[in-house]
Amino acid sequence: MIKSLIKTAWRNLVRHRGATLVKLAGLSIGMACCMLILVYLTDELSYNRFNAHYNDIYRVNFVQTQEGGGHPYATAPTSVGPAIAHEIPQVAAVARLYSRGGIMEAKEGNGQGGGAQGSPKRFLESNLFFADSSLFDIFSVQWIEGGAAEALTDPGSVVLTDQMAQKYFGNQPALGKTLLYENKLPLRVSGVVKRMPDASDLQFDFLVPFETLYSVETKDVGDFLRSNWLFNPTFTFVRLHPGQERAPINSALHRLIVKYGDDRVRKLYTLTLQPLAELHLHASNVEGNPSTSNILYIYIFGGIAALILLIANINFINLSNAQSLTRINEIGIRKVSGAGTGQLMGQFLGESLLLSLGSCLLAWGLTALGLPLLNGITGKTLGVGSLLGIQTIGLFALLLVCSGLLAGLYPAIFITRFKLTALLKGHTGQGSGGRFIRQALIVTQFAIAIALIIGAVVIGRQLNYLRNKPLGFDKEGVLVLRLFGDNVSPLNAGVDGPLRARMNSFENDLRQYHAVRGVSLTSVLPGEFFVLGLVIPQGRQEQDNIFLEWASVDYDLLSTLGVPIVAGRDFSKQTGTDHLQAFIINESAVRLFGWGSPSAAIGKTMVRGDNKDGKRGQVIGVMKDFNFDKLDKPVQPMIMDVNVPRFTEFAVRVQTEQAPATLDYIHRTWDKHFPERIFDYSWLNENIDVQYKAQESLSKLVGYFAAVAIFLSCMGLFSLASFMAIQRTREIGIRKVLGAGTGRIIVLLFRDFLRLVLIALLIASPVAWVGMNGWLHDFAYRVGISWWIFVAAGGVAVAISLITVGYQGWQAARVNPVKSLRSE
Repeated sequence: MIKSLIKTAWRNLVRHRGATLVKLAGLSIGMACCMLILVYLTDELSYNRFNAHYNDIYRVNFVQTQEGGGHPYATAPTSVGPAIAHEIPQVAAVARLYSRGGIMEAKEGNGQGGGAQGSPKRFLESNLFFADSSLFDIFSVQWIEGGAAEALTDPGSVVLTDQMAQKYFGNQPALGKTLLYENKLPLRVSGVVKRMPDASDLQFDFLVPFETLYSVETKDVGDFLRSNWLFNPTFTFVRLHPGQERAPINSALHRLIVKYGDDRVRKLYTLTLQPLAELHLHASNVEGNPSTSNILYIYIFGGIAALILLIANINFINLSNAQSLTRINEIGIRKVSGAGTGQLMGQFLGESLLLSLGSCLLAWGLTALGLPLLNGITGKTLGVGSLLGIQTIGLFALLLVCSGLLAGLYPAIFITRFKLTALLKGHTGQGSGGRFIRQALIVTQFAIAIALIIGAVVIGRQLNYLRNKPLGFDKEGVLVLRLFGDNVSPLNAGVDGPLRARMNSFENDLRQYHAVRGVSLTSVLPGEFFVLGLVIPQGRQEQDNIFLEWASVDYDLLSTLGVPIVAGRDFSKQTGTDHLQAFIINESAVRLFGWGSPSAAIGKTMVRGDNKDGKRGQVIGVMKDFNFDKLDKPVQPMIMDVNVPRFTEFAVRVQTEQAPATLDYIHRTWDKHFPERIFDYSWLNENIDVQYKAQESLSKLVGYFAAVAIFLSCMGLFSLASFMAIQRTREIGIRKVLGAGTGRIIVLLFRDFLRLVLIALLIASPVAWVGMNGWLHDFAYRVGISWWIFVAAGGVAVAISLITVGYQGWQAARVNPVKSLRSE
């Protein structure tokens, strides 16, 4: 019986190969889009789950409680880790991670990484952490050489990944060999581990014992890090005993703040645990969180997957219904021959499932072909192997069954309910109910497509706005040259007198080059992490606890970036005292301090730091507000001073049309003045744009899937236009006999579809407006949702439907009316 059904279904699919190919293409494209999204979502939801203690691992967040409170930071003070280990017994293990890039060097031909033989392998590394050895008691790592027992126990040791071992030592064993860190600190390799899985928020290339950090930083900074409870540069992870509740630990953490923190810390901050399970998708609001993924985008992409699949199935249904009109004689003969409703439903369901199976196999191939595009948009490295996992195969099987039933059930019911008497007369006997369902499906299709078009346009406009909005300075053509690599200490980079002299000479040489328009030094640039500094402005008290974004800059930074001074003056070497007692603040700081106008702020005194050890001086200038942070929040108050030990990077403005030659000159000049440092550069505008990577991925994905939705909707419209043309064959024939031209026939068919598209627009517009308005709400600076977007989306839908229906009308109008009437 089943074999007979399959054979019959296959014959019918082959007999109507045109409709079969259209249905196969539409369903396979819809399933492939759905699977691409599901593969992406599956990967996002799998992050960090490889850890054996996944459910017991937490990160300690440092949470600011003042001014509305609840602003969390992913990093905590360095002194928190030892306090937890000493005073909270419910914690099974605690480990700290301090990010600190730098130069790593190994020389070939020497078993210990040094010596004269071979050329040196020397690279600037950014993914290096100083870490406690207990890290291996918390996270799961795979050891290739060495083991957790001996790793990170010696202050002069280092653990590296297999990729780094290959990079520095080739195929030779790395254990026991030596790397030189920052040109001065020898580190013996005590272990090699497999690189952490891609689905891990913890990624490292090198791990150095945490205690070694204090010998790398200056003594003052090291002492400060050991004891301070306000500065928070360190990731701190804990593993709780199985079954341990979080609430008691949070209470114990707050008691640590009360016990060890000073009055300011107790007033401003607390400590809380955040589960490892939340770090990838539920911590985008946490300052410094490595992952920028957001659970909202998971919901958006999941919804798009469901909608794309729904459109594909609607196409299948409409095409099957249209095709059924060509099978009236077949169905009538089957019924006369004794075929029951159940047998007929089984036949048509079998055809749908068989077609769904073919679509699923084709969709698998399309998904494999689409993975490189998905990787390019999202930055992932998903391979074909991700389609062979049990979970992915299960999703394909679920899609197969659901699509086969969803796409085949209604057509089977629709076809088998034809009345026998009507079938024998060549009619379907279907009334207005079937027509209403078909039209509702078309409205649903176009409502989804129009909503996706509106969403794609709004997201694209917002992203374009973020990229091109005037930020209050000129970000184009600015080279960023990092003197010490990434993540150098923001407190004191260790710039001494001799190094400062070389930095000055480097600047002077660059200024001599014709394509260099400005050079300066700074501790931080827009798009990077700004340290908050305590300030005591005139008229306020230290107890007011005012913290401002703090940048230490050289004399020419504001002019190099093109930041206007609205009152007072810029820093100047000619005064001879600006590096000792001068501050520049922005307009937002003037408002925060209650000083009235920018001009009124000039000459006001302030202290950067506390009253005991802080830097005292006066405001010499007020700069115009400029956006130095992401545009999802308004401009914050800022203070600048000249503080040479904090300088970490050069800002060099160049003529972009001469960039290659200028880069070559800068590189040669760099090697001349800083032979011990590796030349490393980036462009300021690219550093700023990378902040919006998540939004850019969202924009591209929604745009692509909106295009797919439109394409699938066209196929659905084509099917319904074909359906109506067949139904109205006699009417079209009569109208042609009476003199109606092709244009009138097209208008006749298009008129009903125009009404459906307009209804879809009326449904999609408020839904899209609510959704996009909610998404835009997270941005302090955002575009408006203009009326023309809805008109344009509707216009696109109308134009596409006109083209699609027009083609069908043209085909119907070409039929000889005598032939059409004779068939009646």
